[in-house]
Amino acid sequence: MNRGARTTHDNITVSKGAHVSASSTTTTDVARQLGVLTDLVTPWAMRVAATLRLADHIGDATVPVEDLARRTDAAPDTVGRLLEHLAAHGVFEQDGPGRYRNTELSRRLRRDHPMTVHPWLDVEGGMGQYDIGLSALLTAVRTGQDAYTPTFGRSFFEHLNSDARRGAAYDELMATLTAWTLPEILQAYDWTTAGHVADIAGGSGALLTGLLQAHPHLRGTLVDDARAVSTATERFTKAGVADRATAVAGSMFEPLPRGADLYLVKSTVMGWGDEGAADILRRCAEAARPAGRVVVAEFLRGAPRLVPSLDLYMALLGGKERTEDEFRALGRTAGLTLRAVHPTPSGYCLLEFTADA
Repeated sequence: MNRGARTTHDNITVSKGAHVSASSTTTTDVARQLGVLTDLVTPWAMRVAATLRLADHIGDATVPVEDLARRTDAAPDTVGRLLEHLAAHGVFEQDGPGRYRNTELSRRLRRDHPMTVHPWLDVEGGMGQYDIGLSALLTAVRTGQDAYTPTFGRSFFEHLNSDARRGAAYDELMATLTAWTLPEILQAYDWTTAGHVADIAGGSGALLTGLLQAHPHLRGTLVDDARAVSTATERFTKAGVADRATAVAGSMFEPLPRGADLYLVKSTVMGWGDEGAADILRRCAEAARPAGRVVVAEFLRGAPRLVPSLDLYMALLGGKERTEDEFRALGRTAGLTLRAVHPTPSGYCLLEFTADA
């Protein structure tokens, strides 16, 4: 055999783009790599630390475990063991027996950090519901259908809306994602060509607020459920754009307000299978006719993206990320023609459709 040739069993894939040669790697190295890939304890320990807001309670000080347990209403012994485990992974730093301080890594768990990951890790928040839902991933893979609803007795969004705190946390999560991606969304598309933007399923209004602040000529309408409308209205007022923004209660599966020249749907279509996704786009097409546009902002399947695991989260709901060709076909089903695709560095793409006559 050619010395440079390698067969499939000569390599063990341990992470995307990385291969370990069986001939040059010890069993211990492979076991360590497999441990990194299969460990559930550390990811959940991170989530528990975020949910208890340990990094917030530590702040810029060194804090005893007993104080942290009292502030979080948790058991001192178990809090100490949690911190000891995370300190071994460099998340927190032990500074004397039973005393811990933050590291650069744990500071990202603080809610006041400009690039906080807290909303993504809070077990009691919206993303926490996704994480808990991963127990149904086997069912999703086997069936290709929504596995969350049959496993938990109600849909993911019904679960969110049943608890005000959880729903608000999900809105915060989406607002955090918007904050990360807003600058490139503003740059990727020529928003000066629109006068009135309707943000469909716009949540707490973070995206629409950002658009209106960046473009004083724009007017905006947000459509979402009553809880989101209340939050968005408050955001518009605080941001000083309330004179140009309106939030109305409605469903993306029902007739949408007409009159906007651009209907924006961000991070929404991916949560639905083809039938539901087509229904959403069909409602947008109806409202946009005769001369309006529909812009879908999502990650494209197969492209580098900010959250590589997102597609499997969507699989839990029966949804999926889509390729450009799949979006083109989906738009055609909904009465839309794909005119342009505007990529961004994070992997978000703005897909611009026009409504067919």
